[in-house]
Amino acid sequence: MEPGSVENLSIVYRSRDFLVVNKHWDVRIDSKAWRETLTLQKQLRYRFPELADPDTCYGFRFCHQLDFSTSGALCVALNKAAAGSAYRCFKERRVTKAYLALVVRTQSQASQISWFWNTGCTQAILSPKCC
Repeated sequence: MEPGSVENLSIVYRSRDFLVVNKHWDVRIDSKAWRETLTLQKQLRYRFPELADPDTCYGFRFCHQLDFSTSGALCVALNKAAAGSAYRCFKERRVTKAYLALVVRTQSQASQISWFWNTGCTQAILSPKCC
């Protein structure tokens, strides 16, 4: 997988209330630090400048977090009501997150401890009862 850039944002799902994107590995979600050259926030502003909300801290309502080094589906609420709905779903644990790690190991590595992890495969399923 190539390194992330401002142009290569993959959209998994879009409705009038939610946008689900595939966050690239080694990309922060948001940052106010000048040294952060690439963030998901910047990718979203580049691709969807009309969706940025100046009333929010980072311009977008991120429904949850993914670690810096983790790639995968990340949900962004596109309005205040959707953000509230998503918040309640996470708070009441009606959201299920699943992580898939593909482990590749050659025969010569069988006796070694180091393995290569690739988490590039992601599937997002939005439940109608939640969202």
